[in-house]
Amino acid sequence: MSFALFIVLNGLVLIRPEDFLPEITGARLYLIVMSLCILTALPKFAAQLSSRELALRPISVCVIGLLIATAVSNLVHGRFDYALDFVPDFAKVIVYFLLLCALVDTPRRLRIFLGWQLAFVTVLAVIAVLEFHEYLQLAAVKPLLEGYPDPATGAMIMESRMCSAGIFNDPNDLCLILVFGIMCSLYHASVAVEWLVSALWAMPSVLFVYSLILTRSRGGLLGCLAAVGTLIWCKYGWKRALPLLVLGLPAVVLAIGGRQSDIEVGGGTGHERIMFWAAGFGKIASSPLMTLFGIGAGQHEDVIHGSAHNSFVHAYVELGLLGGTFFLGAFATAVWLLVRLGQAAPTKLPRELGAAWPFVVAMVVGYGCGIYSLSRNYIVPTYLCLGVATTFLSMAMPNPPRSARVSKLWLMRLAAVGVAGLLFLKFFTQFAGGLGV
Repeated sequence: MSFALFIVLNGLVLIRPEDFLPEITGARLYLIVMSLCILTALPKFAAQLSSRELALRPISVCVIGLLIATAVSNLVHGRFDYALDFVPDFAKVIVYFLLLCALVDTPRRLRIFLGWQLAFVTVLAVIAVLEFHEYLQLAAVKPLLEGYPDPATGAMIMESRMCSAGIFNDPNDLCLILVFGIMCSLYHASVAVEWLVSALWAMPSVLFVYSLILTRSRGGLLGCLAAVGTLIWCKYGWKRALPLLVLGLPAVVLAIGGRQSDIEVGGGTGHERIMFWAAGFGKIASSPLMTLFGIGAGQHEDVIHGSAHNSFVHAYVELGLLGGTFFLGAFATAVWLLVRLGQAAPTKLPRELGAAWPFVVAMVVGYGCGIYSLSRNYIVPTYLCLGVATTFLSMAMPNPPRSARVSKLWLMRLAAVGVAGLLFLKFFTQFAGGLGV
């Protein structure tokens, strides 16, 4: 029952029925279903917080560390009221992550869970496409009209960028879940026994690619290319994959054309983002307290007067070295453990997990690349991605080696990654700013 409730919870989070049925606004269905999930799975949920379980799940430690960092980042600046407002909302996202890790605990459940995610993303894409082409008229789903300069003439070109419902009422957010959905679709197509069933599973991926093009999102396209490139590498290795990637991926970008093919850093929004990055890093460098704990969770818009449009920069600026290390560390640990797992024992995994492995790696890499141009540190889809990686690793490595556990060695590596990430982003920002881009 708890697993079924968790599937319902995902539907409520991703599709948000209150956007289409205003009369149920305020019913807080999400909280009701989440509470039922916790009650019906209390032993499994509580186990996620035990010291033994956390020692085996370094990604979970990073995620829980992020929750602590959001509280500390405001408390050290005396913003007690803001901490009391922000932390409970983010805690709900962390509870979602822990429920995913607790309830998606077998290969069969993982396959079913990803199948339902595919269904939910399909609904989002269908709604978005129908609204974009004016077959639907929904107040909660309206395309975004945006202009960009023509690379050849400099004239302003106005384009409609497709959005969907709820938390995906933004082209870039929609791309994040579309890329995730593409991997879910291809995964199910790859494990289907009959070719006709496989073709049916693959069909939504065509819709998702079409939808991604209609978003005109450069970050979304790069995230998709990163996911597909990672998938090809995982399946075929570097020697066979490299020629295809070198020739194929640029060809895809050129074929799509328009705003999405203009991926230069300089000018336009690229220059504006670099300036926000520089302002953020300048602020946290102003004192040791700022460097360690940041300006405070949720304070970027008020203090820096703009969005970082980069989740990793956003984490360092708002949460300091502490929170930035945990956020970058969660993705770095996920990718490192997944790649190490595949390289060490790809044939030793159970059949279902072995089939899922390349798609899980691609999901994490694609999502990580997607949020490099988008600030989405505190939303459910980010922890959906990390949760899938965590639960996959817990099944694939029930007794991980010492280097893959939370230990003094892992903490030293995490600290090194956090410091290296901060230095890289800061010096890259200075370098890009020095070039005037």
